[in-house]
Amino acid sequence: MSSDNIYDTKTICYHWISAAIILTLWVVGQNIDSFEKGDPRVIVRSIHITLGLILALVFVIRVNWRIRGGVKLPQPDGVQGKITQGTHHLLYALMGLTILIGIAAVWVRGDNIFNVIKIPAFDPTDEDLRENVVDIHGFFANSLLILAGGHALLAIWHHRILKDGILKRMWPTLK
Repeated sequence: MSSDNIYDTKTICYHWISAAIILTLWVVGQNIDSFEKGDPRVIVRSIHITLGLILALVFVIRVNWRIRGGVKLPQPDGVQGKITQGTHHLLYALMGLTILIGIAAVWVRGDNIFNVIKIPAFDPTDEDLRENVVDIHGFFANSLLILAGGHALLAIWHHRILKDGILKRMWPTLK
């Protein structure tokens, strides 16, 4: 595959860093409540929040890079191109919404980050609000993971079945 048909190094790095953080966040998020209340749960939730903030930073840098400097490769024509473009836009939208709702969840719930930073709850008496925001965050996180999983499976299908080099665009060292 020619070097003019692969993404630039920054775009590739932002993609894979985002994917790794999102997967880690999802696994940690699914297991927070299995930790004992008190310090163990505070530490795990703090790790989740910290990784979420790192993802937010990577997301802002990534979007800025895509708008201002990242390589833009041609998309397929017709319906496939529209689906591809729409899927990528939806992945970005879900990532941004999940991050924003996660930040809202921290604020609404109130959190203790590593027993160092205490974020007061927006309304400590409104358990329904806290539960709803956390549930919405979980819904968007699950939706993002499902769409990203489908995205990954299609990339593998393109690589293994169609052998059209699509996966190599985002992973240029792949033979």
